[in-house]
Amino acid sequence: MENNYNPNSAPTTGTPGEQNQPPQNPPQNGQIPPRAPYGYNPYTGAPNPAPGSSVPPQNAGQPPVGAPQGQNPYQNPYEQPQYNRPPYPPQPPYAQNGYGGYPRHAYYTVPRPDPLFGKKQEERRTVKSISVVHGLCVLGFSVLALVVSFLLVRIPGFYRNYTGNTYFSNAFDALFSLFVIGVPFLIGYVLLRRKKRIGDLPLGTPYDGKAAALLVFIGLAVCIAGSYVTGIFGALVESIFGITFTMPEDTTVLNNAPTLLLYLLGMAAIPALVEEFAIRGVVMQSLRRYGDKFAIFMSALVFALMHGNMVQIPFAFIAGLMIGYAVTVTGSMWTGVAIHFLNNFVSVMMQVVQDNLPMSMQNLVLLGMIAAIFLAGIICTVVYFKTYARVPLAKGESVLESREKNRAYIGTVPMVLAILYLAVETINYIEF
Repeated sequence: MENNYNPNSAPTTGTPGEQNQPPQNPPQNGQIPPRAPYGYNPYTGAPNPAPGSSVPPQNAGQPPVGAPQGQNPYQNPYEQPQYNRPPYPPQPPYAQNGYGGYPRHAYYTVPRPDPLFGKKQEERRTVKSISVVHGLCVLGFSVLALVVSFLLVRIPGFYRNYTGNTYFSNAFDALFSLFVIGVPFLIGYVLLRRKKRIGDLPLGTPYDGKAAALLVFIGLAVCIAGSYVTGIFGALVESIFGITFTMPEDTTVLNNAPTLLLYLLGMAAIPALVEEFAIRGVVMQSLRRYGDKFAIFMSALVFALMHGNMVQIPFAFIAGLMIGYAVTVTGSMWTGVAIHFLNNFVSVMMQVVQDNLPMSMQNLVLLGMIAAIFLAGIICTVVYFKTYARVPLAKGESVLESREKNRAYIGTVPMVLAILYLAVETINYIEF
């Protein structure tokens, strides 16, 4: 049989062993070596075995002819083989970082729906509806006081009698506070009852009479301490910033029994009843389903803002926190009424001392009164916490976080308008 391969590519001279070798043509100057002849292995340079033969190819295991050892003859000898390079950058082990070695943020995860979304929306709407009623009550109190005062001054002889007759002015102040506070919050209570946002007010006897009595004296001590804290705060603001806090002046002189009784009625008894009904009743009781802490804090905030001047706002906030706590743990609004009345009563008695005793005796008597109140408060605090277990404040059934409840309550239009109006009124009693 004749050999069919190209005679120009195969050797035709030499020994028979040399005639079986492929051409020796190493690459020069980066050129790709020539293709091996037909019938020769391009990688080893040995002749391919005959079909069906078990004879190993000649020069098996030898480096390829015309190419460096380990180099593909069809590839540029100066180029690194692609199959020796890693196809992808090395990855962390499987399941590292939670997702098969890849970072968590490499994959888009569908956000899971909040299972409490519907309940939160419903509760947020309910809190806002309560806030609307409370805001309208505060606005009603502010606007009603302004309108009534404006109209009464226009009545001939009213201003002269109010400033010149002590009995008339004290009686009018008592009826005025009862009207401008009681009417708006009574309407608000009726609206909340219709919407089933509030139940019956806790006007029964306290859970424990002895515990309530101890809390009354503790509350009185806290109120007096709050007044001193407010005084220190005002003095610091004045010394640092030169800003002076003022309040409406009271020119009543308590130098006889009828005047004192009318003054106690208008400044201690009626405010204690009507303000406790409004704040610890209408405001706090309608918010207690969302947590006692939330209800106490918001009612104290509304109570403070309604005073309308920086001399009383910090004190009223501290007193509101204490009174709200006492009402909550005793289960009766009468505990709050007692604390409120005693605090106002002590203030009136201090004014009586200032109006009737000489200067040399005033400081001594006032110091004795304050010392007795603080001593009684400390003793009652020790007895209360040693005798009675701490009553935890109920968390309520709220699914909202504290900031969500605060935002829902303060963010309604009536409440924002009420806060702005009271802020403007407060600025009128600040001297820059």
